[in-house]
Amino acid sequence: MNVLIFSVSIGNGHDQVAQTMRNELIHTHNHSRVKIINTINFISPILDKVILDSYLNILKFYPKAWGKLYEKTNKVHPIIDINDITNRLMTSKLKQSINNYDPDVIICTHSFPASILSNLKQKKRIDYPFISVITDFNIHSSWINDGTDRYIIPHENLSYIMESYGVEKEQILPFGIPIKREFTTFCDRKEIADRLGLENKRTVLVMGGGLGLGQINHIVKTLDAGMKDVQIIAVAGRNQRLENKLKNLTTSNKLVVYGFVTNIHELMEISDCIVTKPGGVTTAEILSKQKPLVIFSPLPGQENENAEFLLNAGAAVATSDVNKIPILINQIFNFEIRMRCLHDMAGMLKKPDSAQAAVRYLLNRYGK
Repeated sequence: MNVLIFSVSIGNGHDQVAQTMRNELIHTHNHSRVKIINTINFISPILDKVILDSYLNILKFYPKAWGKLYEKTNKVHPIIDINDITNRLMTSKLKQSINNYDPDVIICTHSFPASILSNLKQKKRIDYPFISVITDFNIHSSWINDGTDRYIIPHENLSYIMESYGVEKEQILPFGIPIKREFTTFCDRKEIADRLGLENKRTVLVMGGGLGLGQINHIVKTLDAGMKDVQIIAVAGRNQRLENKLKNLTTSNKLVVYGFVTNIHELMEISDCIVTKPGGVTTAEILSKQKPLVIFSPLPGQENENAEFLLNAGAAVATSDVNKIPILINQIFNFEIRMRCLHDMAGMLKKPDSAQAAVRYLLNRYGK
């Protein structure tokens, strides 16, 4: 089976889902041939850097502007059609690459390439089935394209949004956001703690995605001041400056600092509560572990939508005031019923076998 996966390296989630799908396809059917294309980088590495730098600067310095852009483009016929702009830039080069590869099915983990492929299909320049994998707990209109054959969505409770856009029920596959196989397995907490040199005690995990966003340094200092006898694990991601700051902190509680890690499933397993920004993939991973989640000041746009979905389901708590974070965590720890409710509601939403379900569908429908 030949599979072509298109991603975009904006944040870490889209690439991670692409890699997860690739690994699961090869694990399940080792004769599969799978290629991942970083769409914008493939067209122009310079353009890719410009777009990524612009995105990061907007998130850091003008997050409300990103929220406004997200809102303005979340219409079936938006005034600013970013996908249409990218279509004009990318169509011809992608068409040649796709036809040369001759895939049985194409997967898109970002709406940009999904829109480009839709444009190519409507112009009859390619004729391959393709599936969009939506990576947040909301359906932005940029994902909805006439040429898309199927949509993998995070949860069946979002199907009504798809239907409101005119998507047929048989096109909707509520498998969940594909996450790594490691999140489906049980890990022994004491064994992990011993192996990583951690204490087997009440633990709070603080992270901000692969980019290390979200005032992590401030959160750690506030947790240390507001809690007693806990272990704080802080993950700085690829943010080297943040990692250095955290390692120079003097704390009364045990503080363990990591940069970018590949064993986040183990750090989640040994944690009793997690404080983070609600990125789609991160959220799906936390739900799979059924850990209490404290959402701090989500970015406008898709993170706000993710937070709303989780809060409405009773699977998380949230605050925009960093000083309230230790108060919220102590309330969770001190009231068993609250801890149990968060655990149980996460269990209602979790889809740890999402990647396996998606691959089974692909092999059954498009496999040779």
